[in-house]
Amino acid sequence: MQFQVPQFIEHDPKILGPFTVKQSIYIGGAMGACFFLYFSLGKSNFFLYVIVCGALFASALGLAFLKVEGLGISTVSKNFLNFTVGSKIYKWDRKASPVFLPTRTSRKSVETKKEEKTKLTLRPSGKIESLSKKIFFEK
Repeated sequence: MQFQVPQFIEHDPKILGPFTVKQSIYIGGAMGACFFLYFSLGKSNFFLYVIVCGALFASALGLAFLKVEGLGISTVSKNFLNFTVGSKIYKWDRKASPVFLPTRTSRKSVETKKEEKTKLTLRPSGKIESLSKKIFFEK
């Protein structure tokens, strides 16, 4: 029994426990921002500090773990912004390809080639000769 070996498997390496580098940066950035916000907002207005840090952690967790059709939220948002800001005019440019034209040959050379190839000859009179003349001159 043969088994198929999966190919094109891409895994990001786990750096800090179960987290990849990107996930660690998102979560660590949110933790660092909350640490600095504690000293600026936390002592004077703790309720505002909790709301801001909750929103920061929610966005960091969303960026780190949520995926839309196999793409991370950061990639989806970047593609959305590029599409929204970019131009919507699509112009088809035909790629330049070499044109090969058949070489022209004279009828005499074609006729001589045909005569050389065939060893059969037509009788000078008869229905076959009249048909061949009609075919030859109608072209």
